[in-house]
Amino acid sequence: MVIRPHAGDGCVFSSYGNRATNLEKSNLARCLPVRGERFHVVVGSSPFNSYYSESRLGGLLAWANEHFDFVGVFVPDTPTVWTLEAGGYSPAEALHKTRRQVRYLNNKISRARAAVDSIDNRFELLPWSLVAQRDGYAAAEYRCRTAFATDSEFHKECLAATDEVLENRRREGHHLSDLDRLSAVNYLMAELPLILFGPELFEVQTSTFIYHRSLRLFERLFSGKFSIGPVSGQHFVVAQEFT
Repeated sequence: MVIRPHAGDGCVFSSYGNRATNLEKSNLARCLPVRGERFHVVVGSSPFNSYYSESRLGGLLAWANEHFDFVGVFVPDTPTVWTLEAGGYSPAEALHKTRRQVRYLNNKISRARAAVDSIDNRFELLPWSLVAQRDGYAAAEYRCRTAFATDSEFHKECLAATDEVLENRRREGHHLSDLDRLSAVNYLMAELPLILFGPELFEVQTSTFIYHRSLRLFERLFSGKFSIGPVSGQHFVVAQEFT
């Protein structure tokens, strides 16, 4: 079941909560439920996404620090190389472009963290290259790849999500082949363990993945539409700014 807020409400807690919410435009997090399970959070980011400005990263980190006990920022370093290669760049070009953008993104994250005086909880930068070395990661990714190989609906939805990413990452004039699309799915397979199996991966009771927008794939995953889905204690939050 997917529950959405009533028209005009800030979130589902405003529409269906058992107590009044104190929603301020300067602090959307006031619409969250009481702490309870809000323990570990991972903020998703992307090296080539202009959404992640320094000021926006600072706002996300301040928000996460105030409402969660442990804060991590995921940076898909190596998977971005794979995506660029699938988009028509040579391995050398893909590696060079990714390293430059990841360095730029990491610097923005560092400055954003330094600018947020209130960050006192545990903070961790989570490049994929380090996350992939954690105990349990390989098994989690294997579960995702098995579902991609055996669940036709999940397979189709993963390719659709990948097509959207490739459209913005491919070299101008490069025509995507079916092999390119399958290769680019590696990016998604690398990221899904954090979105679906965070409690197991980080050895915590609960884990919340935050992204700046929703995807049909994620909505269907958390609605139980596929043979694979989030483990108990895994949550997904879309962070949006008031305008």
